Amino acid sequence: MEKKDSSVTRTANGKLVDKDSNIAWYVGTLDEANAFIGLAKVFARDEDVKRTLGEVQRKIFVLGVEYARKSLTENDYEWLMSKVREFERAVTKPNSFVILEKDEPTAFLSVARAVVRRAERIAVRLYREGLVGMNAVEWLNKLNYLLYLMILKEGGDFEKV
Repeated sequence: MEKKDSSVTRTANGKLVDKDSNIAWYVGTLDEANAFIGLAKVFARDEDVKRTLGEVQRKIFVLGVEYARKSLTENDYEWLMSKVREFERAVTKPNSFVILEKDEPTAFLSVARAVVRRAERIAVRLYREGLVGMNAVEWLNKLNYLLYLMILKEGGDFEKV
């Protein structure tokens, strides 16, 4: 029986990479973010939040192969920005630091947001290496903000720090 090398993985474009490569970290972090977004979706009370999280999950799959296919479009970015504007109109942003995690939905959204922020940092590294476009970095940056707005919508009043 032939022994397989468990230290490498095949990417969406068929390339073999080390499991600790920047691409593997990027895709794994997006998978992790998507799982937490799914968890937040299951517990979300607000139907707009729930529906938008489902749409975000589908878009993250596109983002996950951005390095292989460059398939994130201007329409994807415009969709995200329209959601940001929609949620900005629906919430009042606090004018001080607040504790965002007050129940399951807000806690899950907060964890998803933290993982998206990590994915954004990895995407910046990949952008500098020429492996993803700035559109991936910008999309993740705006997704982070959208998740923040969703936390505000789900949670209502928050405890000030």
